[in-house]
Amino acid sequence: FGSSLGYDHSLSSSASMAWDEKTRDEWAKAYLEKTFTEAVIPLEGTEGAKMRFFRVETTGDCALALKGGKPRPIFELKIDLDWKVEQPIEKGKSLLELKGQIQVTDFSSEDSSEPQMRLICDNQLPPGATPAFKTLMDKLNAAVKKSGQPEVSRMLAEEF
Repeated sequence: FGSSLGYDHSLSSSASMAWDEKTRDEWAKAYLEKTFTEAVIPLEGTEGAKMRFFRVETTGDCALALKGGKPRPIFELKIDLDWKVEQPIEKGKSLLELKGQIQVTDFSSEDSSEPQMRLICDNQLPPGATPAFKTLMDKLNAAVKKSGQPEVSRMLAEEF
């Protein structure tokens, strides 16, 4: 995290024990946007459905505190991730698309391994939808909760 935030370890000096803090808000926003918009998450228990993110909005603060040449990340972020799931149907001739949002309501350096999240699924059925469509939609939403949401948590805890 320290080197990816732009800290040059060669500049550290053991004689320097004063705190130095570098704001990394823009870096954090850019990193999270790139990480999530490039992610493709296969959803277990489906017939090849994949979850992608098409909008990432990050608010909050991110800094790198330096004391005695040792970097320490300090952050408190809220992240809204708009997602879509595409499920091939009719033997791959069509795609069923569902959308929703994962709201990361609390992601901080105090407890980065357990970001607090809320899952929102758009359960609006299209006009003329059959009961089979509703069943598939429920199955895909459940797969997002079971596979997609934990993967988001893992990505934040291990990759940020």
